[in-house]
Amino acid sequence: MKYIQKGRRPHPYVRWCSNVAGTDKEDYRELPRSEKEALLKALIQEQGALCAYTMRRIGEDSSHIEHIKPQGQCRADKPGSDLDYANLVACFPRDGMKAPYRYGAQQKDDWWEGGGESFVSPLQEACEKRFRFDMGGNITAVGANAAAATTIKVLALDHPSLTEDRKRVIEEFIYGPAGEAALSHSEATRAEAALCSRYAHGYFREFCIAIRHALEEYLRVLRRRAQRKKAVRGRN
Repeated sequence: MKYIQKGRRPHPYVRWCSNVAGTDKEDYRELPRSEKEALLKALIQEQGALCAYTMRRIGEDSSHIEHIKPQGQCRADKPGSDLDYANLVACFPRDGMKAPYRYGAQQKDDWWEGGGESFVSPLQEACEKRFRFDMGGNITAVGANAAAATTIKVLALDHPSLTEDRKRVIEEFIYGPAGEAALSHSEATRAEAALCSRYAHGYFREFCIAIRHALEEYLRVLRRRAQRKKAVRGRN
């Protein structure tokens, strides 16, 4: 999971929210299409074009606006709070995509328990430290972190197809598309330092946190290999 730092609300959304404040139109379901499109575009840019839950690459044609706290629960607790920008993120897939994706936002659906205390939100600054990825694309909770374990289950972040996608991206990054261009120690070290920074168009690299963790593991392997070679040379 990649930490999302919230920015300013897009002007069309601000204007519409101001116009409906205190009326029976102050409801996310009333949000017009043009304002919704502007909102989705702003969220995607804010997130560096990564799905808030899965870190998959997203665009306007492959994502939807997700309420971390489900919008129905928001309205039940406080009318109009389903418009709170601090609760909105962009997630894969787009509404209406036919194929079922049994992970991420579709898997979470309207889940909300204990006021969200047992859910790790991508808006929490420490969220990146709650999970660990390996070179095989697998995800685990760090330590005895019940919230992280629950979040993996609720979002099915360990789903086989999502795990396989992460593994493929990791292996292509480290070993090259054909598996014949493995990064050197210096190349991997430089890549690790810059991996989670924004690049062209303000995007983040797909699965960047997973790749960074895999690079850390890869560097440990290279160091152990170098130590063994050094030990062998010392015996000869």
